[in-house]
Amino acid sequence: MNISNFIQELKRRNVFKVATAYAIAGWLIIQISDIVFPRLGLPDWTVTFVIALVFIGLPISIIVAWAFELTPDGLKTTKEVDEDSSISHNTGSKINKLIIGGLCLLVVFLVVERIFFASSDIIETPSVITNVSDKSIAVLPFDDFNAGGQQEYFADGLTEEILNSLAKTPDLLVASRTSSFQYKNQNIDVIKIADTLGVAHILEGSIRESTDKYRITAQLIRASDGFHLWSETYDRPKTDIIDIQEEIAFEIATALETAMDPEALADMVQSGTNSVEAYNSYLDARSIFLNAGQNVDLNRIQNSFENALKIDPTFAEAYFDYAVFWILQIESAAISQGTLGFSYSELMDLYNENMDLAIRYAKPLDRLKYEGNKATVNLEFRRSIELYSQYLLSRPNDAEVLNEIVKLLVFLGEYETAQDYMIKWEGSALENSVQYSLLVASYFWTINYAEGLPIIDKAIAKFPFDENIAYQSHRLLLWAGETEKARKLLSKLRGNDVPETSIALSKIRQFCAEGDVNSATKIFNGIAIDDGSEWITFKTLSRDEEAFNVLNKLHEEDQLFSLSTWLYYPYFDFTKFPKIEEILIKENHKRGPIIEIPFRCGR
Repeated sequence: MNISNFIQELKRRNVFKVATAYAIAGWLIIQISDIVFPRLGLPDWTVTFVIALVFIGLPISIIVAWAFELTPDGLKTTKEVDEDSSISHNTGSKINKLIIGGLCLLVVFLVVERIFFASSDIIETPSVITNVSDKSIAVLPFDDFNAGGQQEYFADGLTEEILNSLAKTPDLLVASRTSSFQYKNQNIDVIKIADTLGVAHILEGSIRESTDKYRITAQLIRASDGFHLWSETYDRPKTDIIDIQEEIAFEIATALETAMDPEALADMVQSGTNSVEAYNSYLDARSIFLNAGQNVDLNRIQNSFENALKIDPTFAEAYFDYAVFWILQIESAAISQGTLGFSYSELMDLYNENMDLAIRYAKPLDRLKYEGNKATVNLEFRRSIELYSQYLLSRPNDAEVLNEIVKLLVFLGEYETAQDYMIKWEGSALENSVQYSLLVASYFWTINYAEGLPIIDKAIAKFPFDENIAYQSHRLLLWAGETEKARKLLSKLRGNDVPETSIALSKIRQFCAEGDVNSATKIFNGIAIDDGSEWITFKTLSRDEEAFNVLNKLHEEDQLFSLSTWLYYPYFDFTKFPKIEEILIKENHKRGPIIEIPFRCGR
């Protein structure tokens, strides 16, 4: 058979028509799978599997078309059918109709996909497409695929270490840990998460443990279109876990093309210890410590930190976090979390001991941050601002340090300078609920009430159910004289994310602003006010002598760091506490007369 006769025979047996019809149908199946499967939550490999089946089926369909023929008596091999009795022409006509129908379906699919799916994406994810830095990322909590969640603390710790490593990159915006971890165990589309957090990329992954090794998967997703820029699976001995962390951070930095010289890159991926045992103990402590709330297991945190530092006595980051653990037990806002029974002086000694070791073993840039923290605790506010400012030259997007500088400038009464740092903070902060809550609070700290109202509107519009934003916004609205707006916002405080005492305090503020002293007093008498809000409540009720007695105990017992934390508040009268006044004079403060609560009861 020559080529010409072979081609004619292919046409007679409808091989070309079958191949065409199959190609159209296969293409439609692949496109529909690519759109529908992700929306059903199916893994990426299912689409790949469909593509493979379609390609495998093509030669099979061609072979079947060549070897078999459809007859009135059913499917028979071609050699069994006499050419004169063949109905292949009629079959070909039917296939032509199928091809035309397939092409019509193809056109309909393209129209639907372009109009409905494309426009839906634009509507649902506007902030991903516009006004988002391409060099921004959120690291979602890695999933623990072990039975019973036995490695959850390790998965959380690995997530945090990768997040911290990336946060050290000067030109990379990284969503905070608190923002990312609010999506833990939440089945939410990553594109919507990226839109909420205001980032261009999402890193997600999982961890599974076997007897002697971990399997860790990680994938970097571009939020604008859901495209996977990078993915990797690591099957490694448990002793290699730190190397895996470094590899992941390096691969992400490479994929995002962040500007780092070799020294900066080495600083980014360095975990702080070479001991897997110390690292695991450290992660266990942080997994509890950073999620601390009521009834937190302080003993377990202490034991895990102690074990990590016993294994690796040069672990600077562990010393720093351990020091912060001790000082939080005497910060006014954290007293309600409880203590381990140490006195104020003992807690200060434990803080200074561990912070000194953190400073000793720290990398040069981290040392500036650690020294800044120590200067704040030891009431050297000017020195702390200087150290933090040097630190920010290399890490300008560190929201935690920007927040600390704003706080210190408020302590010193330099509100305009604090507002300048707030602009930098707001400019570098990613759009998430935690950052908005802090920004709203900062407008109260800096006596900038009216200017904070647009931030409130923006925050509530974006996060209408966030109770922390509602709490901070309610207070700022009352200070700005917006009593009716504050009352409407009060209904958002339902006790899911804020303590009952905070809700009670907000109600007391509202009743006082409305002149209802009896209702405010009734709420006060019906709750147990904790140490973190007792002074504020007394001041709101104009029970000034009782308020003074609460803080004067700290003054008489030389608990000056605890007392200094109330310098946030414009109605804190430092002149009544000579030791604090002496420190402020030494620090060349510019605090003016106190600003009484404008809506307090009995004003």
